[in-house]
Amino acid sequence: MPAHSSAIVDRTAPSASDQATERVLRADVHTAVSQLLGERRLLTPGVEDEERIRTIIREQIIASQRRAASTNAPLLTDPQATEQRLVDDVLGLGILQPYMLAPDIEEIICNGPNRIFVIADGQKRLLPDLYFEDDDELRQLVKRLVGPLGRRLDETSPMVDARLPDGARLNAAIPPATTRWCAVTIRKFILRAHSLEELVSLGTLSNSAAQFLDAAVQAGLNLLVSGPTGSGKTTLLNALGTAIASLDERVITVEEVAELQLEGRLPDCVGLQARGSNVEGIGAIHIRDLVRNALRMRPTRIVVGEVRGAEALDMLLAMNTGHEGSLTTIHGNSARDALERLVTLAMMAEERLSGEALTKMVARTIDLVVHVQFDPQSGQRRITSIFEVTGLEGTTLIGQELWTLAPTHERLSWTGTQPRCLAKFAAKGVPYSLPLSEEAVSVRLS
Repeated sequence: MPAHSSAIVDRTAPSASDQATERVLRADVHTAVSQLLGERRLLTPGVEDEERIRTIIREQIIASQRRAASTNAPLLTDPQATEQRLVDDVLGLGILQPYMLAPDIEEIICNGPNRIFVIADGQKRLLPDLYFEDDDELRQLVKRLVGPLGRRLDETSPMVDARLPDGARLNAAIPPATTRWCAVTIRKFILRAHSLEELVSLGTLSNSAAQFLDAAVQAGLNLLVSGPTGSGKTTLLNALGTAIASLDERVITVEEVAELQLEGRLPDCVGLQARGSNVEGIGAIHIRDLVRNALRMRPTRIVVGEVRGAEALDMLLAMNTGHEGSLTTIHGNSARDALERLVTLAMMAEERLSGEALTKMVARTIDLVVHVQFDPQSGQRRITSIFEVTGLEGTTLIGQELWTLAPTHERLSWTGTQPRCLAKFAAKGVPYSLPLSEEAVSVRLS
């Protein structure tokens, strides 16, 4: 099990007297800030507003210390720590803010006010000394975070999913959607690599596999990235997307929560993002709507952050109508599972195409499935398979493993199987040579 990063530092809990004083200060600060800025500006403070808030907090602490000194009450033992906690409470995520700033923290989970977990290097850790005063404090924090985003959290809308300004995804649920407490999950978006070369340096894939995937993207193969939650699918998708470097390429990205960073790295790229309904229950923009709209924007390729519903059919149709080289991700435990799930999701579309027709469409459309896994023992995310779809055998999708993690190897290696897609490489004029034959490993295909 990997050692926890030094970035995870438990804050020393304030003394009982400091906690009581902070509770009063927190109420006074919120009242003063609301009177000065108003509730709406408090939700989205500017730089000048933030400085004014910090000034208010300092003044309140100084006044509190003077009152305590004049009445022989206990002084704050650490005024600076109190000031930072109050700043975090007004401008940040309160007691969660230090863990949002810690670079190795991937996820924060609050099962009510008293059970808070963090995940770092794939390992979950309970923070027994970290807690909210009560469930209402946790709930009010969520409301403050999602309010500026046009979302709400109440009994009529007890679940919310939102993207915070720093790219983190927040999901929260309250009764009656939960049995008792407010449950909050904050998943930070940590993009550890921006290119295939950087993934090689991280040990996610081998150099020969990176060269093959780069050539596959250049040749316009349709790629499906699969893997379980938190395995690094989005990071891999982003790295594959950066290989689309030609000025002739117009790329449209479609995401439920904007995480890809291709707009700033590709010469012609436009990002589209889904949106939930507003307080009145209108204005929702669904992934399927965006995929259809992307087709009207004259793209050469479409990149969908993740297919998880009926938009799978639109993605398949886009790949079949002149948008070769499109990319997407899907949840799956293996490459074959991912292909089967893609068929199942496409069947959810209102067009109600048969499973047989959709299986044929997937066989004709998807060229490669790149599967990525998280290894809890090493704390490393690795590509474990590059699977080539070769067609149908009856009504079953068939294919061949091109690169895999062999039992006796710790890195992704070529299986020795010659890819059928080399013909597409040649047709598109993409130079590529297979690894040396002695690098191939013997594997038993499942």
